[in-house]
Amino acid sequence: MPAALTSPGASVLAPEPDQQLVGFMTNVAWGGLLDEVNSLVEKMESLPDGEVKADLFRLLDGIDTMHREALRRLVRLFKEGVLEKVVSDPAIHTLMELYDLLPPEEDEGGAPEPTASGKAESEQTASAKPVFPTIPIRVLRSSSAPSRFPHWVPVLAELHRLTSGSIRDDIVVDDLALVLARREDRLFAVDGRCRVDGSPLRGASLSGYTLSCPNHSGCHYDVRNGARIGGGESLTCHPVKVDDQGRVMVGLDMDFKPELPSF
Repeated sequence: MPAALTSPGASVLAPEPDQQLVGFMTNVAWGGLLDEVNSLVEKMESLPDGEVKADLFRLLDGIDTMHREALRRLVRLFKEGVLEKVVSDPAIHTLMELYDLLPPEEDEGGAPEPTASGKAESEQTASAKPVFPTIPIRVLRSSSAPSRFPHWVPVLAELHRLTSGSIRDDIVVDDLALVLARREDRLFAVDGRCRVDGSPLRGASLSGYTLSCPNHSGCHYDVRNGARIGGGESLTCHPVKVDDQGRVMVGLDMDFKPELPSF
């Protein structure tokens, strides 16, 4: 048996001082790996445009989507406070940062004043905190445009739960409020906040394809394209489909093409 393997219950070597979780490489080796990957990605970006380059980046996007979907599901299973603990490890922090899953930072203004002993411990921890390397895959994305991560999210377990001519105004996915509407066999999903002042569209009504805002008299939207009837800012629309399991799915961060009559 190799020396690195141990039987259950056997003692193991203590990890490095800055290695909070045991993995297959040290934090220094992890940083070196990120630097190498970053260099390779930059090299690929400099390749001349062509079929091979396009296929390569489609492959990277596919792997990125697989990881993003799996990590989203995994994080949703975490109990409260678990994510905040595990991201103190450099490798896990890098992964969660890469997929925008880091927990929000606490507001310093609302934090209690630490005791003298607690302050000293905090300063010692801060000085020992590792510096996380630059995320390699970030160079694939334009810094001038917001990142988009197209993905489908289930919003209803069964289609029959939404009858024709009705809406569901209580849907929240990825912290985004949505209104789901059905007109005969057509499904529509729009952002669930009025563009006048951002107020929720809870209690909105549907007549034909017209969604009437419950907060402002004369404020109506066309659920087919999100346009405000009479002028004004439009609601963002999202693709909707029914999957093989019969679930109603809404597409987020996806391009939307309205289907309107040609006459």
